[in-house]
Amino acid sequence: MEIRQRFEDNTAILYITGKIDINSALLIEKTGQLLREGVKKILCNFTNVRMVDYNGLSLLAITYKNAINQKGAIKFCCVPVHIKQLFEAAKLEKTFEIYPDEKSAIKGFDLSNKVDKLPLRRRFKRIDVSIPIKYKVGLSASNRLLKGKILNVSGEGLYIFTENTYPVSSEIYMEIEFGKGSGTPLTLMGTVIWLADKELQPHAYPGMGVTFSNLDTKAQNKIIDFIDKNLTSRSKA
Repeated sequence: MEIRQRFEDNTAILYITGKIDINSALLIEKTGQLLREGVKKILCNFTNVRMVDYNGLSLLAITYKNAINQKGAIKFCCVPVHIKQLFEAAKLEKTFEIYPDEKSAIKGFDLSNKVDKLPLRRRFKRIDVSIPIKYKVGLSASNRLLKGKILNVSGEGLYIFTENTYPVSSEIYMEIEFGKGSGTPLTLMGTVIWLADKELQPHAYPGMGVTFSNLDTKAQNKIIDFIDKNLTSRSKA
């Protein structure tokens, strides 16, 4: 992957060429450097991106969250149809801000500045946990529930530490109890978007990253409140 950069006013435009995959940490490094230098508006032009794989999706999600957590913003433009379809399959098309061209994306930054970003930042807060989870592929009664452990969770998804993983794009049903004595387990649906790599994530291997699908506001608020409560209690410890 190669990245060429130019500025238009106070927006950094990154022209990405090649593949976005497990070897594309340069994008995280480049956007991180810009954010540290005080550049808060970053536009990634995908015109010459040939492919994004599921490791690349994780990398893009990390890049996107890093910007939000540092009170910046990243937008994508000129995304090829086959990559848009991948975003849709991973349920990320509503998370990433995608525009047809540079002009509309740059204008979008000005509009975004007028929107309260707090709900978005809260969604992306992620906390390390150790919570039991029961899960299975699909909703069929014939599929037995398997057991695993959630190692981290955000309002967008979670990571399940387990030997019983499913292929990327699998739809899974989950039962989770957030907090002792919380009552009836929260039942959620999700999509597997990445599998842990033994060399890159030896501490969390084997396991799978899951993004929530069709998450209603009540369920998401319950997860976010759990995260906020635990972040607060840990900061006081």
